[in-house]
Amino acid sequence: MLIQIDITNLVTIQQVHLDLQAGTTVITGETGAGKSILIDAIELALGSRATGDMVRAGQEKADISITFDIRKLPDVKNWLQQHDLYDDSDECIIRRTVQKDGRSKSYINSTPSTLQLLRELSDLLINIHGQHEHQALFKPETQREMLDKYAGHHDFTSSVANLSREWHSVTAILENLRKANHERTSRGEFLRFQLNELEELQLSADEFQALDNEHKKLANSGELLQNMNLALNNLSEQENHNALSSLNHALGALENVQQYDTKIQAWVDNMRSAIIQLSDTENELRHHLEHIDLDPERLQWIEARIGSLFDMSRKHKVKPEELFALQQRIASELSVLNTSEERILELEQQRQTIAANYEKSAKKLSDSRAKFAKKLTKEITDIIHELSLPHGKFHIEFVSDVAAFSPFGIEKIIFQITTNIGQPLQPLAKVASGGELSRISLAIHMATAEQHTIPTLIFDEVDVGISGGTAEIVGKLLRRLGTTHQLLCITHLPQVAAQGQQHLLVEKRHEKEATFSHIHALDAKEKIHELARMLGGVEITKKTIEHAKEMLEKV
Repeated sequence: MLIQIDITNLVTIQQVHLDLQAGTTVITGETGAGKSILIDAIELALGSRATGDMVRAGQEKADISITFDIRKLPDVKNWLQQHDLYDDSDECIIRRTVQKDGRSKSYINSTPSTLQLLRELSDLLINIHGQHEHQALFKPETQREMLDKYAGHHDFTSSVANLSREWHSVTAILENLRKANHERTSRGEFLRFQLNELEELQLSADEFQALDNEHKKLANSGELLQNMNLALNNLSEQENHNALSSLNHALGALENVQQYDTKIQAWVDNMRSAIIQLSDTENELRHHLEHIDLDPERLQWIEARIGSLFDMSRKHKVKPEELFALQQRIASELSVLNTSEERILELEQQRQTIAANYEKSAKKLSDSRAKFAKKLTKEITDIIHELSLPHGKFHIEFVSDVAAFSPFGIEKIIFQITTNIGQPLQPLAKVASGGELSRISLAIHMATAEQHTIPTLIFDEVDVGISGGTAEIVGKLLRRLGTTHQLLCITHLPQVAAQGQQHLLVEKRHEKEATFSHIHALDAKEKIHELARMLGGVEITKKTIEHAKEMLEKV
């Protein structure tokens, strides 16, 4: 529950510290005193939009800090632990500062936090029923959410929404594949024709480079043989005038005198190494000449083969050496196209499975909604009767949703009401009386709030348009709700205010051409005086004081 609020320099508030109690806390004040500023501060701390004009004039920043007792809130503790924000304390402190330029900073247990995290945490701590919720209540989506929250349908609705997303995702993929079906067929025929042409050539990797090298050798065979023989002749064939013979003579001459000069040894080693290398070259050259094949028919075949490769490369606008890679790419693309039909069949089966699971989950959700709709209908109708609408009747209508595989299930939820005998049930939006609508709205909030696991509920003038005996009943209902939840209720009705276990008064004062809002808890005597003001207006008489005391005695 919310146990403490500290506000500094927010709009007309200079400094406020409040300690809050369990049960029902009422907040009152004269018209224009700024009763909603406390709720605004709580919403701001919990992540609502911040603007620079929220900072009190003449100040640099506004600062709001709210403290919750979380001893009996395991969901909050778990959330804090999951986000590394739990400090082993029984309290959770949320703080937000707003600069006059509109920038803001947020903290959870002194750790900087994002607004997204603040809003997630706030959903576990507080639920605010504002005075502007009537229009939201008219919307079918709001009514559906209220019923599902009342019934605790989180697992059901998540399952239906997930299956809906899966079905629509698979359907979109299928549609795209089918749209491309004609192009895929034409493309496949073209690729098969190209692949057949390339496969007829029986290409192999690096073939062109090998053919090109062999062609150069065969095409220049005469010059090749002449120069290879010349080289061999100069190495070893000419008597006494070949390179090896000359080197051996030179080596012998140096070996005869190497003992006289130490430098000669290095030259001797170099020459011996040269003779060895030349001898190896001579042997390899001779062996190559003995086994070289200069077949003219082979040359003719190679030239024809290279010509075929060039023709095909020009046709496909690639280099001859790239033809084999092109063949591999075409084969790969054709394989993908051939599997598209198989993919369509797989997706069709997948979609059928998803559709069956969706229908099963949606039926479970629908059945549960029908069950809890009866229960909620009775609770709201009973509360409406208590609120001086004895002939009122509430009903939840289910209308089949024509949208296929909707993420919200197979029906729309419509809240209907009639307040007079003989009148047909109508959607809430068609209720003419503002006072009736206020009471109906309050009844709906009261009935659904009973199911909240959220510890703190805030009602911001939801009793507008109500007066007299009905107002007293509203106060009692709110007090009763305060036995299971902490309630903060802004009210202008003394009958409601009298039911609060704690009473906060908001006052606006003007000092030295400046405006200040003061909020403080009332003691027993002050509460009587405030109730008398609410009952009697400007002039508080002895009679209104007695009336106020009587109201409190009846609580």
